[in-house]
Amino acid sequence: MSGRFGKRILWLAALVSLLAVTSPCLADCAVDPGVSLAITKLGWTLNPKTGSFEVEAEVLNVSEWDVVDPGIAVSLLDSTGHEFGSWVVRSSLKRIRPSEKGRLSLRVKIPSIPGTVRVLPYQGSAGT
Repeated sequence: MSGRFGKRILWLAALVSLLAVTSPCLADCAVDPGVSLAITKLGWTLNPKTGSFEVEAEVLNVSEWDVVDPGIAVSLLDSTGHEFGSWVVRSSLKRIRPSEKGRLSLRVKIPSIPGTVRVLPYQGSAGT
């Protein structure tokens, strides 16, 4: 009987430990009150032979108010950290309400392979 009881206690302790560790992982991510857009999906492709560079993204309004002109800012940097290309891409939606998403895409030809691709949420006339 003592062996069964010990195993049950061990299983119970393991279950409680697992729940204690996973609870913070399952909680909502905290939102900085100064941030109104979050990039929820992002992908880019580069054809090094042709210089064709494509970015596909999705932004989510994480604020409690409408976001006007949602978009992203894309910057390309060379291996030394110098910027050699930058664009602001806007969603086709001029305004997104709280919890709404906007999709964006960029297709350009670039002169060289970037060392770094930097993408930031962007709204109105300023980045977030």
